Amino acid sequence: MMSNPGLVLGLINKRINYNIGRTLTELGLQMDRYGSKMSSDLAFRLNFSRHRQILPLYDSIPETKSTWIAPNATLVGNVILSKYATIWYGAVIRAEQNPIRIGHFTSIGDRTTIHSHHSLQHTLTSSVNIGKNVSVGANCNLHSCIIDDDCVIGDNSVIQQGARLERGCQILPNTIVVSGSLIPAGQVWGGRPARFVRTLTEQEQLNNYARSYTEGAGEFTSEEGNRVWPHQFDDAPLQDGEQSIENYTEEHYFKVKH
Repeated sequence: MMSNPGLVLGLINKRINYNIGRTLTELGLQMDRYGSKMSSDLAFRLNFSRHRQILPLYDSIPETKSTWIAPNATLVGNVILSKYATIWYGAVIRAEQNPIRIGHFTSIGDRTTIHSHHSLQHTLTSSVNIGKNVSVGANCNLHSCIIDDDCVIGDNSVIQQGARLERGCQILPNTIVVSGSLIPAGQVWGGRPARFVRTLTEQEQLNNYARSYTEGAGEFTSEEGNRVWPHQFDDAPLQDGEQSIENYTEEHYFKVKH
């Protein structure tokens, strides 16, 4: 793959430009700090945060169109967010090694950490793939794993590398799903390590889908919520053949099948 001299030179040139850009950026920040101290040291009075939500890693830039990301959340590298996903306060998503993909309507809870490994056994995925309408609770840790659509993961849970959660399953709070585990569709698992608890009824699965979707919107019904919620999230123009958020939700999550 690297035998083409033009490709090699192009990658080297891109890496050199990236490092020069970082050096100039840091130099500018350092000059800004010294200039502020020389003029008047008012840093302790300034209400200013240098926190960056989006951190490109070389040529890998997180894709976040029509999503909501909390002001103090962090996305690093090759992170791909689908429309209407929400990343909550203090969450960290690190895709330095392999991609992390998060589907439509999925919610990542407060202070949750998601990261991908460089490589695993040939039978295990080293990326992170999270489907649509998934609810991940607060303080969770997700390593390289696959989470299918409509799953619910309780607070303080750990999903280790190579694990797979099939569609509609539920992980109880404070659970550890060990490496290489397979959680079957429509089941409840809990414990350390995770063990089978019971099977969800069809009504419980429908309730999980509805609650996962509506909880995210319900957080922003207050005046404060309406102020911080991005208006383009609701007003994003539809492309040709694309459904509105209301029609998509009605068809996929609230339509009862007979």
